[in-house]
Amino acid sequence: MKKNNLMFLILFLCGLTGALVVLGIFFNKTENEKQNGLSNHYDVSAQNTIAYVTYKEGRPQLFLHKEGESIDAVIAEYDEDTMILDPTFSKDGSILAFVTTNKNKETELTSTVHFYDIGKREITDVFTDSSTITEIEFKPDGSSLLYLSAGTYENYSPITGKRPHNFDVYEFNLNEKSHVRKTNLQQYSIYSLNVAPSGDRVYLGRDDDSDVKTAEASYMVKQRIFEISLDHPEEMSVISDPDREVSIFSFTITPAGNEFIFQSISNPDEGGIFEYELYKYNFDTKEEKQLTHFGEYVSDPVISADGKSIYFTLDRNFAKGSPDYHIYKMSIDGEQAEEIGFPN
Repeated sequence: MKKNNLMFLILFLCGLTGALVVLGIFFNKTENEKQNGLSNHYDVSAQNTIAYVTYKEGRPQLFLHKEGESIDAVIAEYDEDTMILDPTFSKDGSILAFVTTNKNKETELTSTVHFYDIGKREITDVFTDSSTITEIEFKPDGSSLLYLSAGTYENYSPITGKRPHNFDVYEFNLNEKSHVRKTNLQQYSIYSLNVAPSGDRVYLGRDDDSDVKTAEASYMVKQRIFEISLDHPEEMSVISDPDREVSIFSFTITPAGNEFIFQSISNPDEGGIFEYELYKYNFDTKEEKQLTHFGEYVSDPVISADGKSIYFTLDRNFAKGSPDYHIYKMSIDGEQAEEIGFPN
């Protein structure tokens, strides 16, 4: 009886161990595969075609969407170890550029920029770089790509994982196939790279830390929008309201170049969970207007080529778990906001 009980216990423990091993393998295998649904990486062409990235069991897929059509075209798909970042249309909408990079950068740091030719329906690799490229933008004349690249990928704190650091702006000449470093900022973070309609300068978001002298003062730093000349990058200035007490996050410049749409916190003094909304700021009048009032997490504005519409993302699960992104469209004045339905 005791032998039977012992044998049963051994068999039970072996079975349990085997089940746990299988479950462990399953959960390790599917860690990347847990990523599902629409991401916040998208762009809108001059023809109002939307390129957007979704994840299906961790595998990134890049789609093209035309309003009114019931089927979207998938133009690229990669394995669950890869991310698709920042799909970006050329000014005339004929080329869609995008970045692929590996999710696990513990051992390798690499990013590849691709072009998808809309007419030919072909993807070509433009260049691969041993760095983390987070954003790309065409120059208006199509002669080159400007991109944000991190110089290092490391821990700056023992309680955080590895993150890209030492960001700068680079330019890749499409004719000469050459790379040029355009800035020497070495910033902890740079985001929302925008190219001026004239093509001679860029706008980007970063910490306004020029006056920081002590460690204590660094905690009071605000994120603002900077303008940088590409020919004279030392000529850098803040173009957002320098007295604004709340940081500015993702943003975009209007086609006319006299206004920008930006994300910021709408309830900084209320306590609890922050709410993020979109605002409009006019360079000439210095006037600011709140455009959205969702009381959630609105971000990633993109303006249509005619300057009449704003696209943006809304995370309906902000601060609750995995993001639940939805893409909306509204007028430039913040009216008639409606969700865009994607077949996928």
